[in-house]
Amino acid sequence: AVVSTQSTGTTDEVDTFEIKPGPTPPTIGHNRAFAANNVVRPRGSLTRRNSAFEFEFDGRKKKRNTSFSAATNQAVYHMCSKLYHTKRRLLKLKDFHLDARAMRDIEKFLQRPIVLFKVRHTLWEDIVEEMICKLCSERPEANLDVDLVMRSLISNDADYVIPECIQGITETHKGPVTEQSFIVVIGAVNTVNENHVAMAILDQPFNFGMGAEEIRFICLILCPTKTKHTKSAVQVARTYATLLADERLRHNLLNTHSQEEFDREFELECTRIHKIHQRRERENATTLSIKSSPVEKEPWIPGRDLWRNVKNRAKFYISDYTHLSDKSSIAKIISGTLFLYFSLLLPGIAFGVLNSKNTNELIDARKVVISQGFSSVAWALFSGQPLVVIRTTIPVVIYTKIIYTISLNWAADGSFFPTFYALIGLANSVFLVIYAVTGASKIMVYCSRSTEEIVGMFISIAFLVDSFKYIAGEFDTYYCADNVTEELVADLEYVCDPKKPLLSLLLIMVTVYLGVRIYNFKFSPYLNAAKRVLVADYALIVAVICATALGSYVFQSIDLKKFTVGDDAELFQLVSFKSPSAVAVLAAIGMGFMMSILFFMEGNISESVVNNPANKLRKGSAFHLDMLVTGLINAVLSLFCLPWVHGSLPHSPLHVRALADIEERIENGHLTEKVVYVRETRLTTLVSGILIGVSVLLIPSPLNLIPIPVFYGLFVYLAITSLEDFQMWERIVLIFTEQTLYPPLHYVRRVPQKIIHCFTLLQLLQLTGLCMVSLSESPYLKMFFPFVIILLMPIRERVLPVLLSERHLTALDGEH
Repeated sequence: AVVSTQSTGTTDEVDTFEIKPGPTPPTIGHNRAFAANNVVRPRGSLTRRNSAFEFEFDGRKKKRNTSFSAATNQAVYHMCSKLYHTKRRLLKLKDFHLDARAMRDIEKFLQRPIVLFKVRHTLWEDIVEEMICKLCSERPEANLDVDLVMRSLISNDADYVIPECIQGITETHKGPVTEQSFIVVIGAVNTVNENHVAMAILDQPFNFGMGAEEIRFICLILCPTKTKHTKSAVQVARTYATLLADERLRHNLLNTHSQEEFDREFELECTRIHKIHQRRERENATTLSIKSSPVEKEPWIPGRDLWRNVKNRAKFYISDYTHLSDKSSIAKIISGTLFLYFSLLLPGIAFGVLNSKNTNELIDARKVVISQGFSSVAWALFSGQPLVVIRTTIPVVIYTKIIYTISLNWAADGSFFPTFYALIGLANSVFLVIYAVTGASKIMVYCSRSTEEIVGMFISIAFLVDSFKYIAGEFDTYYCADNVTEELVADLEYVCDPKKPLLSLLLIMVTVYLGVRIYNFKFSPYLNAAKRVLVADYALIVAVICATALGSYVFQSIDLKKFTVGDDAELFQLVSFKSPSAVAVLAAIGMGFMMSILFFMEGNISESVVNNPANKLRKGSAFHLDMLVTGLINAVLSLFCLPWVHGSLPHSPLHVRALADIEERIENGHLTEKVVYVRETRLTTLVSGILIGVSVLLIPSPLNLIPIPVFYGLFVYLAITSLEDFQMWERIVLIFTEQTLYPPLHYVRRVPQKIIHCFTLLQLLQLTGLCMVSLSESPYLKMFFPFVIILLMPIRERVLPVLLSERHLTALDGEH
């Protein structure tokens, strides 16, 4: 919907002091602080400073007691200096299929379009004046009176209140949200005989005051004061407001730099919107006919859902490689590729170090890198949703350690591990293929945001725990107590070296600090939005390079441990199945089933987060196809005793954000982000996979120049940066926040504070249970943590509705 706002103001000059009245229509401001406070101060103004009022009048400041006047000992009264008359009403979006007048208005505009590109003015009157002058120069027959038109568009010479405008309103589960990127301004002028339209695309977001702090598009409508209804100012403004309400149109127009580009994109998008309205009418007619006829339940056929996934994604396959909508897409794809390369390669080496330690070097860093490179290329070529990132993860590392421990029961030297590992991997793959063919992923409709966030928080905690264990082990190994004797130090000279753990801690802190600070640069006021995002995209790369230079060159005298790799001859050696016993085969099938539960849940949750409606993906999901591809990839990896992979958090949503155009908006003084457009491409995954595969030639040298603490600092960085996407973390912070300082979140307005904290504590209990099982010391207890993950769904569906009302659960755990 769109909202039409009409305002009139009185400008009586009163030399008095003013306290801000109630809500006002859009008023021009020049910074975000103004938009947040929305304080209107004409000639004299009044502000609060502790127990006294400090007021300004003509540049002079004085203080006056808040209770009594010093001269008369009477209460002080203040009057407003002006009044605003505001009318607001909802308007329906124009239907371009049914409303012929709307299409004629657009065709008339395209014949002689008047558009200003990259407007850099910072004052509203300057923007309006430039648009009117453009109208006068392009249409001299209009005989516009610039002063008269300016007075019709600026009703107050002090605060520049917009007399009449239209903005977009989006109705979401969070409540109505004002679209802050465009505004259609209406001016009624009695000297014009026909409608005139001009558009301006601003170089930077412009602050129009409360509810319009990030305007990029201004559409100016000048109409006669008397005309028939279909040609009235409001009806014409509705036409252009409906067009600008389309996010894709705004995104494409922002990347135009000439009149020819604008005309082409505007005409294409208008045609597309017309077709959408036409298709919507047909769908509505079809829906009515379906409702009038009895609905037959579709019979279950194995493989049908899988085949539908294949057909749906096949029609987009070529565009996944070729469709680059604008010039900025190339920069986004390069930064997204580099993000994937470093965020997969470096943790992969760290996981290789852990696997090497846990399996007596039977799986090392080189095997992890080969596995990651092969699986990324295969995923890019055959998957249904290439934006999902597959990799080896902390749970897989934990499970690999369990498998090695159990395999020692058959061979104490660990020689049975590759065979046992391959049997479990093949069993896991068979179960994944069965899930894909039978359409088991349909149960993910019961997987709510609460379940997704608990699993995501667990992954972040696992990253942190692993890093803390490493640094604690370094201090236990190398840091000596003060009471150690010289003889003991001499005996343990190779162990007692406190510089090593201190440098390890320093490198972890430097990696985390630089990474987080550069990542948060996108929230700073420096440069412009596009450049801030570009800098933030390279946060991980810069942090790793700087920490490596610090550890390997500045402190090169301190010898930190380097990771090692196994024999080259064993890299691509097929596993030899040495007549395993029946007990071993049954154990492998059982553990393979438990592994398949883990892969099923984490893979589907990752894909569900990626296909979140807030990301505005257009090519659809492919849960069943991706489950099949995951099973086949892991079958190949198992035959060579390479680490398994599956869809993972937090890399998958971070990959989406790396390819997205983000729009910032301010709501009640709080900065929020909104995804406008995501480049759905296979190129980032494909190119990064090839680069990772080639990087195996860089192991051990020169990649072993990267100190091992930097890898663990990378774990902490990934854990911290993923927290901002979790509403659960947001609500944990609210527990320790003063109630009056709560941000204007939708659930804060709709759910009592006690219920919010109760729901958060219930989530924390589930998270604690998951962590206790998966991070326990018993390998046999760890085996069952996939079942704890799948139990989260029935707890959400059956237990929580008993404790909390459905209305509150919908607000707290609704759609993203």
